Amino acid sequence: MTSFCCLVVGGLVSLLSGGASLAGNVSSMADLQKHVHEVASRVTAATVALVSDGGETGSGVIVSPRGLILTAAHVVGGDEIMRVVFADGRVVKGRVLGANFTRDAAMVQIMDGGNYPHVELGESDGLHVGDFVVALGHSKGFDPERRAPIRMGRLCTDGKQRFLISECTLIGGDSGGPLFDLSGKLVGIHSSIGPMLKINNHVPVSVFRRDWDKLLSGRHWGQLGLHPMADPESPVLGFAMMDVLGVDGVVVEDVVVNSPADTAGIQPGDVITHMDSRSLRSVRDMLRELGRHRPGETVPLVVVRKGTAYKADLTFGRRGDLMSGLKYQEQTQG
Repeated sequence: MTSFCCLVVGGLVSLLSGGASLAGNVSSMADLQKHVHEVASRVTAATVALVSDGGETGSGVIVSPRGLILTAAHVVGGDEIMRVVFADGRVVKGRVLGANFTRDAAMVQIMDGGNYPHVELGESDGLHVGDFVVALGHSKGFDPERRAPIRMGRLCTDGKQRFLISECTLIGGDSGGPLFDLSGKLVGIHSSIGPMLKINNHVPVSVFRRDWDKLLSGRHWGQLGLHPMADPESPVLGFAMMDVLGVDGVVVEDVVVNSPADTAGIQPGDVITHMDSRSLRSVRDMLRELGRHRPGETVPLVVVRKGTAYKADLTFGRRGDLMSGLKYQEQTQG
């Protein structure tokens, strides 16, 4: 508890507004600390660590008594099963449901029956710049020696942009963890670290509300391989993809200019049915195949365009290089 108090009080001197004297802010500081403590005490049990088959770790938060978890899409990747680690160290299995990779939103369902601690969804669209928020997550993975660290900060944007941006300090392992308002309601999911540790992006809970049924049904769609929290040395394709009912293969939704897919001649509307002689029936299949390769490798694809199948060779790019190119394009166009 001592470390928690130091975290809150130490940050409040600079966070509280307007240059008023410290003595004049004591009441506000005490009230805010009380709010943060109450939020943390209610939501910590529902904040879980998620571990992939490959050992990569992220976070998530349970939002229903039956064990439905919201997390970030880049945390689940192409996995079908995740290990879910509770604050007390208990481990259960979770089945990956749907994922919107463009908005970095995903769902996981705990497979064991039970009545699980959970949090209430808030309204991210009602947030304002300057509102205080509370962030939890299993920084650097689950640690039995401590509970999920608590971070507090203010919002730099409201809930109507593509991402919420906050001052809450986040590091690796926090991805997929929850962001709460001071009433303890979930308003966002941690997505990516910004150019500084204290400028971070969160998926607004409104994104989950909008895509709820698709995520719950297990659909996967959106841009893959561009997430700034992902390994810069991993291979990248450079196109958005989606599953379409009745289509046996991965449908290309959009292609990044000057990406490996663009160079290989892939176009929006193409259906990719095979990679390196392996059949692809879904986005999840594509993700698994992507994990078998490295940047610089060339693989043959079978592509169906307007009913005609043809072969195309694609050379995987490096994620970090494509991210750098996209940032350069934004700067020159902005």
